[in-house]
Order: sequence, then C-alpha cells, then structure tokens
Amino acid sequence: MRALFCERPGEVLLRELPDPSPGPGEVVVRVAAALTCGTDFKMIRRGHPKIPFPARLGHEFAGTVERAGSGARFREGDRVVPAVSGPCGECPDCAAGEENLCRSAFEQKAWGGFGDLVLLPPRVVDRALRRVPEGLPPRCAALLDPLASVVRGVARARSPRDGKVVVAGSGPIAFLFSVLWRRAGAEVLVAGRRSRQLGLHRRAGARTCDVREASLDSAVAEWTGGRGARLVIDTTGNATVAESLLPLVARGGELQLFAGMPGDARLSLASGRVHYDEVTVSGSFHYTPREADEALGLLASGAIPSGDVVTSTRPLAEYEEVFRDLSYGDAMKTCLVP
Repeated sequence: MRALFCERPGEVLLRELPDPSPGPGEVVVRVAAALTCGTDFKMIRRGHPKIPFPARLGHEFAGTVERAGSGARFREGDRVVPAVSGPCGECPDCAAGEENLCRSAFEQKAWGGFGDLVLLPPRVVDRALRRVPEGLPPRCAALLDPLASVVRGVARARSPRDGKVVVAGSGPIAFLFSVLWRRAGAEVLVAGRRSRQLGLHRRAGARTCDVREASLDSAVAEWTGGRGARLVIDTTGNATVAESLLPLVARGGELQLFAGMPGDARLSLASGRVHYDEVTVSGSFHYTPREADEALGLLASGAIPSGDVVTSTRPLAEYEEVFRDLSYGDAMKTCLVP
C-alpha cells in the first residue's frame, strides 16, 4: 500500500508500506476519498502540536471497511467515515461531555487518509467511526471532520443567531460557517483576499469584502450602521489578523478564535473593549461525538452544498501539484483518490 508522509517540515513523500492487519477492536479502511485541509499545510510548514514527525497526512476521509478485527462493531464492506480523535470516555473532561478536551484523545486517532489503507485503532472504531448514510458520496461524507468542528463553533457562540456575523478568511471553514449561520437566520459578511473563493461565498448568499481592495473596518461600519457585528470569527489562524478584528465587534458581542495559531502566538487586546463594552473573546477547538453526529446528519440531508466546498478531484499520485495549486491558488478543497 501507499501512504503520504511528512518526514519533517517541508519534506513530503509517498511511501510504500506493508498492508496493515487489524488487531482486536481495530478495522482497516480502504480509502475512497480524502480531502485536503489547512491543517495538513500547517503540518507541512511547521508541524503540529499533537502529531509528531514523521507523520502520515490526511485526516478527512471516507471509505470501506476492508478487514475487521475481533470485537469490532463493523463488518467488511461497511461504508464508513471517521471522526478524527478517540476520546477515552473516562476522564473528567469526557465525563463532563467535553470529549474534545480529552487529554488522551489524540493518542488514538484517525490519521493517514492520503493513502490506500488506514488502520483505525480501537477507540476510534468504538467512539468515532460512523456508517455513511445510503446515497451520500464518499467525497461528501469526508467533510464530517471540518463540518463537526464548525458545528461546535456555532454552538459555542453566545451571540444572538439573528444578528450580523463577520467571518475573517474565505476558505472552506469560512464557507461552512457562513452556511450554518445563514441557516440560523443571521446575515454574514465574509472577508478575504482570494477572489474565486469570495465569488463562491457571494453566490451562496453571503456578503463579501475583498480586503485587498477595501477596508474591512469601513465595510463593517457601513453594514452595521457603525454598531459592529454581534459575532466576529477568525478562521485565518493569523495573530495579526485576529488582533485587528476586536474593533469590529459590537458592544456585548463576541470574537471567536476558531483557527489554531502557532504555539508561541500572543494576542494584544484592548482591555476596555472586554470590560466596558462586555466583548467576549472565546475559542473553539475540535468537536465531540454529538457534533460529529449532527454534522453527518447535515451532510446526509443535503443541507451543505458540498460541491462548493470540494471543488475538484485528483489522483493521489498528483499530490505535489495539488498542494502547490492550493498553496498559491484560491480553490477550496480537493478530493484525492488513491
């Protein structure tokens, strides 16, 4: 079998490996579709705090169970899609229903979708693996992971759902946020610098601001009558951008830091906005099994325009061209097929 590895920052190669054999509680999944993700590019550039090198790449994937170990609750031929992490189910965070914060969740994970086969560990099989609903194509089912993260981000926001929402960044995560907030009755303005992505947002019903050509501060002030947006979401993972967003938040509103930043990143925020204006600064990380279930339901119902998120399909062997195009272009997600 083949699998795509990041050996160290900046070094990616396709390896040949022996086919895996499942142990008790494990399953081997033959990958049918795997999606590109900003997390993969971050790992290639600088590494990931929860994934040591050398690391297999690809964590948004769907496929079919090829072999099942003893005790696994899936059978050969089952169409499946995994959530990424396997929470322990026993720690205080899991007991509190915050499995996304489980300290050992990423010790057993669904990782390595850019390959022919993936061996899934027992915790993932038991708590994170889902059967794909009939009629849902693999490239759509593979959106489970990013959509579940966005579902959690929406649920965590305390701002009124009928208010105005600004999303900084115009990529796939921003698109999913825009879809869910507009479904909840909010107006959405998406700010970014990639014209093709912004065009997709406009066609889907969101306002847009191309920050290369216009001031986001002015656009938000005009849109909100100078009051600011009830919710502003950072999907860029850029500390400088995140700092610049606080003035856009209405009094009593919220700035949500959704995208991960480098471990040494620091933000400087005006304390008066937090204290006197009662602006909340919040974070949202990963998702729980409940949010994974909700995301799968949204995908199965057709509520998510998957074709606007997964915009192309390419063979796995063309990974170098795909990564280059996504780094310099303005496409959304690409589906890599082994």
